[in-house]
Amino acid sequence: MENEASAVQVNPAVRERLLAEGLRLFTSKGYAGTTVREIVEAAGVTKPVLYYYFNSKEGLYLSLMESSYAVFAERMNDLVAKSGTARERMEHLCLGIYDGFVEFIDVAQLIYALYFGPPQGAPHFEHDKAFDWILAAVKSVVVDGMASGEFRSGDPSDMTWAIVGCLNVSMEEQLCRSNPRIDRNGAKRILDLVIDGISQGVAHE
Repeated sequence: MENEASAVQVNPAVRERLLAEGLRLFTSKGYAGTTVREIVEAAGVTKPVLYYYFNSKEGLYLSLMESSYAVFAERMNDLVAKSGTARERMEHLCLGIYDGFVEFIDVAQLIYALYFGPPQGAPHFEHDKAFDWILAAVKSVVVDGMASGEFRSGDPSDMTWAIVGCLNVSMEEQLCRSNPRIDRNGAKRILDLVIDGISQGVAHE
């Protein structure tokens, strides 16, 4: 098997196809219920090709998680770099996170299934670090808004949880229902209500 794998020629398109089919099958059948044979047949390659790129099903899963987190990290770095008022920065951050969640809903489905359901023998991955980053980014904007006088005084952690809570509800509505009852505009309206509640002075129009 090693000799067969070493003879495979590098082809980035094949690697991406294996990742895509692995994600599709993990999401639809579960990690434990998906076999290497099913992945390679769906990708139109042989087992040695998968072993060449990922060594195993576990390696494919970890590569999928690592590449997904890299995309998330790049997006977060862009989102937190925005300048403007605290409200503008918060809306840009939260709606950008929402947009990314919707864009990569299939990855989110897999992560939620493994995080909240049985582990299915999947290799350990630090899924919490993405949520921790979101919490820290939101709290940073809250603290800046309080320092500038745009947000009222209070417990920044409580304000952070209120904002992240409405963001999570909006995102999970996309995940759990075929016809979500909250769209992007609805998510923004809910977010505006929360920001109005922590803001000084006149509410946002």
